[in-house]
Amino acid sequence: MRMVTASGRSRWPLVIGGSLLVLAIGGGIAYTATQPTEPATAPASSTPTAAPTPTGSVSGNGDNEDDVTGCLGGQDRNANMVLTAQADAKHTTYGAVEVATAFYRWLWQTPNPAANTAEASAVSEAVMASTANDAFRDLTAGYQAMAGTDITAGQVPIGTPFHLSTTNGLWTVSEGSTTDKVEVNIAAGYVVNGELSPTKAAVISQTMVWENDGWHIESAGTPDQAKLAAGGTRYTGGC
Repeated sequence: MRMVTASGRSRWPLVIGGSLLVLAIGGGIAYTATQPTEPATAPASSTPTAAPTPTGSVSGNGDNEDDVTGCLGGQDRNANMVLTAQADAKHTTYGAVEVATAFYRWLWQTPNPAANTAEASAVSEAVMASTANDAFRDLTAGYQAMAGTDITAGQVPIGTPFHLSTTNGLWTVSEGSTTDKVEVNIAAGYVVNGELSPTKAAVISQTMVWENDGWHIESAGTPDQAKLAAGGTRYTGGC
């Protein structure tokens, strides 16, 4: 399976845990970046719990398009942020976008967050849908399978710390999405050595399902990057 980015450069998708799940592809997404004056720094992880009022969050709970910042769980990029976003997200399309974005911000960074087995298990148990396959659920095994590989497909040098920012990010919802099942497509910019790249991005498509009073991730794959770049909605503010 091969895919070509919006810039025309080929990328080989990365497969997690032996499943057919494509986690992310390095970008080259063609959109105008707005560089932040102070990129966020990665906080230390703590015991994962969902906080009712996330510290540092500037996002609404998903009432309308203007609420979507990608920061519903707060500025942090740890399991607490993901669980808080899920707990606070409303049963709306925009709530689904926020949870999908929170998961991606946590997942796609180095140092590897899934190296912390307790944190990875907490995210998996809380966020994965009952219909997600076993290989997709096992986040720790997936990262272990990719240890030492270039997970960004050349966008970031191996071993260089990076994370994602929604400051210059885009999102769309695919046609055919319903009240309880939403396909969210995301492009988020790479932050490398504290600087947000104006040209490098990571993208993902996630199928979100509403069950047990919350948004959960059923599967993930590769979005249509041309559509995302041409018709994506910019996150409000971002982090």
